[in-house]
Amino acid sequence: MATPLSLAHLIISALLLGLFAPPCEAKNILYREDNTLYAGYSLTQNNYRLTMQTDCNLVLHDNGEYVWSTETSNLAHDCHATLKNDGRLVLYPDTGGNSIWNNGQSGSNLDADYALVLQADRNVVIYGPAKWSTDTKSAALNDANPNNILGTDKILYAEHSLTYADYTLAMQADCNLVVYDKTRAVWQTNTAGKGYRDCYLKMQSDGDLVVYNKDGSYRLWWSHTGDGGHKKYNLILQPNRNVVIYGPAIWEANTHAVNSATNDIVMVTEV
Repeated sequence: MATPLSLAHLIISALLLGLFAPPCEAKNILYREDNTLYAGYSLTQNNYRLTMQTDCNLVLHDNGEYVWSTETSNLAHDCHATLKNDGRLVLYPDTGGNSIWNNGQSGSNLDADYALVLQADRNVVIYGPAKWSTDTKSAALNDANPNNILGTDKILYAEHSLTYADYTLAMQADCNLVVYDKTRAVWQTNTAGKGYRDCYLKMQSDGDLVVYNKDGSYRLWWSHTGDGGHKKYNLILQPNRNVVIYGPAIWEANTHAVNSATNDIVMVTEV
């Protein structure tokens, strides 16, 4: 049985761990303001887990089974993976010094916003630079099981939403697209009251985010970020409440799961 003194030691130890531990691992992305995965921590998505192991190997598991790694075991001890402002993913020893691995592919802008995403199809992809955002950043970073991505050519239907902790991007039945912080609206497209119902939101492969009427014949609102191409983009509701379009894809681990669920099914919830 624990003595009062040993209980006090346990409480103090727990508090210290809470103060000095790295950020919570309940997330599926790295981005500019939360760009580091520390030793012992993971990105998670359904049964998929991308872990920065203490032996300095960055490893992807599917329900506990090995899928992919950087093959950097024991090159150092206690490393961290950092998404750089040029779009590269780099592994560094915590003790400092040179990197032990990088993905070898930088983006078109060497000082921009990029995002590394552990996707619903199990692939690990770096997107960027950022093309557009709602500019709704909050001072607080929320941690929760993510449901926060709309991938290329995916659709967010009326009365469905992307969610992250207390934050929601809702495609409302009145055709207004709204960002909520709990129940408070912090951004919207102002597309309600125009005589339409049951609109949908689409993340297009040209980089444009569009609110369409129900039959897709009319655009009520769009982000004006299309480039006329056909590439991979992601709309992400981030832990800082900002909603950002990242793309195109500049690197991927090519770890797609066979017959995996697609983003339009996994990443949306009913309002």
